[in-house]
Amino acid sequence: MPGSWSSAKQMVTTFYASVEKTPDEGDIVQMLKQAAKMQGLSSNGKEFEQAFRELRSQLLDKVPEGTTLTDSEKTVWEEWLPEMKASELSFPRWLAYYQYLQKKQGADYIQLQTLGRSTERILGLLADPRRDHPPVQRKGLVLGDVQSGKTRTYMALMNKAVDCGYKLIVVLTSSDESLRGQTQKRINSDFIGFDFARKVTGIGEYLGKEAVTVTPLTNDDDFIKAQSSAFKTHPRPTWDRAPLVAVMKKNGQVLDKFNKWLDNPEFPKDLPVLVIDDESDYASVNSAKAEDSPTRVNSLICKLCRISKRTSYVAVTATPFANVFIDDELEDDLFPKDFIHILPTPAAYIGAKKLFGDLDTPATDSSCIHELEWGRKRDLDKWLPLTHKKEYKFTTNKLDPQIEYAVDCFLIACALRANSERKRQSMLLHLSRFTAVQQQIADMVNDYLDNMTNVLQYHLQNEADERIIALRRAYKSEYAGYASTHGITWNILCRRMQSLAGSGRLLVRLVNSDAKDWNLARSVPSKLTPNECTIYVGGNQISRGMTLDGLVCSVFYRNVTSADTLLQMGRWFGYRPGYDALQRIWLLRRSIDDFRYACSIVEDIKDTANKMSEYGMTPQQLGISIQGNPSRGVRITSANKMRNATKTNGPLETFDLANQIIESVRLDVDPERNETNNKALDILITDCISNEHITASRPEQGTTKIFQNVPSKTIIDFLSAYRAGYNDTYFGPTLMRYKNREPLESNTTMMAQFARTRQSNIPGTTWTIAFINGEGAIVSGNVPFTWKEVVRTSDFYDDDHMYWKISGDKLRLAGSTDYRKVADILHPKNVYPGNKSEREYYLTKYFGDDPVLMLYRVHVKTRHPDSQAEKHIPSEGHGLLGAKIIIPTVDYIDRGKRRTSVTYYSNTVATRLTYESLERQEEENDEQ
Repeated sequence: MPGSWSSAKQMVTTFYASVEKTPDEGDIVQMLKQAAKMQGLSSNGKEFEQAFRELRSQLLDKVPEGTTLTDSEKTVWEEWLPEMKASELSFPRWLAYYQYLQKKQGADYIQLQTLGRSTERILGLLADPRRDHPPVQRKGLVLGDVQSGKTRTYMALMNKAVDCGYKLIVVLTSSDESLRGQTQKRINSDFIGFDFARKVTGIGEYLGKEAVTVTPLTNDDDFIKAQSSAFKTHPRPTWDRAPLVAVMKKNGQVLDKFNKWLDNPEFPKDLPVLVIDDESDYASVNSAKAEDSPTRVNSLICKLCRISKRTSYVAVTATPFANVFIDDELEDDLFPKDFIHILPTPAAYIGAKKLFGDLDTPATDSSCIHELEWGRKRDLDKWLPLTHKKEYKFTTNKLDPQIEYAVDCFLIACALRANSERKRQSMLLHLSRFTAVQQQIADMVNDYLDNMTNVLQYHLQNEADERIIALRRAYKSEYAGYASTHGITWNILCRRMQSLAGSGRLLVRLVNSDAKDWNLARSVPSKLTPNECTIYVGGNQISRGMTLDGLVCSVFYRNVTSADTLLQMGRWFGYRPGYDALQRIWLLRRSIDDFRYACSIVEDIKDTANKMSEYGMTPQQLGISIQGNPSRGVRITSANKMRNATKTNGPLETFDLANQIIESVRLDVDPERNETNNKALDILITDCISNEHITASRPEQGTTKIFQNVPSKTIIDFLSAYRAGYNDTYFGPTLMRYKNREPLESNTTMMAQFARTRQSNIPGTTWTIAFINGEGAIVSGNVPFTWKEVVRTSDFYDDDHMYWKISGDKLRLAGSTDYRKVADILHPKNVYPGNKSEREYYLTKYFGDDPVLMLYRVHVKTRHPDSQAEKHIPSEGHGLLGAKIIIPTVDYIDRGKRRTSVTYYSNTVATRLTYESLERQEEENDEQ
């Protein structure tokens, strides 16, 4: 009996997946003819032509490529996979996994080709598993998107690694046993091929005799005390035995026992070992303050990576924020020094950028995103304060109306989805991190769901029932357009909801460490049914790695502190084939802004890696500088994971310096620097005198000279050249620090950056300049107006860096007398009334929108005239140049729109590269 064209086409796609080659049209014709012959089908006729057209469209579509950074320098490690493949190496486990994904999971050709190419690229970067080749240890990172298929990627990698000869696979998962168990089940189906009861499952249905069998070291529990005792006599992995796989929590006790079990004479120290660190930014990164005292889990993972000289460590994450801040110069830590591979984002993937956008570009179509109404006067905050304690008790046994509305939407979405009676569907309520509070919420949700199922079964025709009215309101607001497009009327929807309510498929599941008794008491089965419609109530346990099948509605009401944690909590990211239009997400405005910020971090890391990959640069040249959150929301990651980060100001920083008075308080006496400052001053004065648009005051002799309407360019040119003394916060060169090495001076100052950014934001803006007269000698030089030195006392001279610290410990160049003096000249008729802050009055009333640059010639006096430092005091009339800037309260940005200062956090690579660049500049300057 002839076979089918579907089977023939599948034979062709399977073949090209196994060889991982993109065919041309001629190849497709020849392979299809062979497949048709094997199926007993004719190679002539319309059926053959139709099958060819479909295969051509499928096989010739462009397969997305990932991005790879790798160390191109020749080391002990060399490329090994091409040579191994050329020696007739087959991939029976990979081919079986391909068939399983294609036939059981519905993966299409493009998905499978992308998976095949990505994993071949990663595989080829691992240590050479061949015994007769030199052993080498490798460390790398695989970056994907949240819930985009990273697990599938490392399952494919594991299968290919065993095909190539790897003998021990270790998968590190969450610190939670339920999530470890979820990963174990996935590995049973996608890698091992049988379950806890030794029943064939998943890939096992497709594994042929030529495929290597894998033995699990863990199964329904971790490598705990009882198991490790039993395994004392268990054979260790060797070159001659079948490969072993262990799935373990990131737990100090578990890892310690496993390492001790492996540390045995029976275990070859050059055996090929693959360590997969899932969610590698969680628990794995050293967060201890002292470099020589790493956290226990980090220390044990590093020890595991050293257990064999042929170990490959692959970190897998969607949020590598902590990973990129690992010190790349610490050989024994987990920085991915050998390779970084960024997985392509599939076209069908719904991620943070699609839902929320980033800092630069909000999402254009975010109809599924709804803001929760929240605040002091809102019911939600009264029902459950955003910040609450674990002992919190609700004052009502009813849900907040916004939560009820979301549950109503879930019931409607479950009934609207095509073939919903055969599909798993779910809703997420993530409202608290405390298990006791989650249980109270679950009680209320369970009561509400019982009430609604009763209404749907027995009171659906009562249109006056307030619950039916609420359902219809949710339907009209959210889903009426979808229903109309799909030919579903309100009456049809009601019948579907009635059927759903009576089916027993609607369940509430509590997910936390104390949930077992609650679920048992409500007869919630331990295993999901194939078509269950589940409302999950939980917190942190859901946020890392837990998959919620058919997630369609989510309510997220949490106060989260770090961007990586926030992204992982977005369980709604992923794929929604055929029901993406039904998805609804409710969250706070601040959370939406935080998701946009978190998305920007990920995109910046990817963009940087992509650019560096084009230039063939290595992971240890991946200098990352991550912008701090401009809205003061979530930080990048926890502070202890950023202990190696260097905090810097961005090149175009937007300073929120309204109502500030900025002074240079460390004045340099270096002759070369003072010559540069004097030249900058001469140019500034010439520009002020010669520019007809600048207004000059006409004071009496001995008072302060003022110029108004000074263009920003004039100020920028001056501040770009002017330098105060070493380590002066605002006017001194920005210091570049790297570890314990001597700080180096960069070629800019904070106030020069401020002036440039101000001009960038408000083109055409102007400044006021005041040359402050003091009680000292007349300033020498080409100054076409009277200008006298101010006299300041200093008890501190830094001989190493050649600067005076002005006015002792107070660090003040001048007091309030000077800005009153300027204000009186600008507005001689106004008098300070004395009924408010003098400083606030002058800054608000007199200085308008224009900052004021106040310049001083400072003659330094010391209380110790016989000291060696006195010789560094310039003669009278040649005082040191000091500067002060007044920034009025009414600044160039509206108060409601004013941004805080933009801070960047650089990893050790970026900091070192910048430092070394400054070092080279200094060396070049010294040679000139």
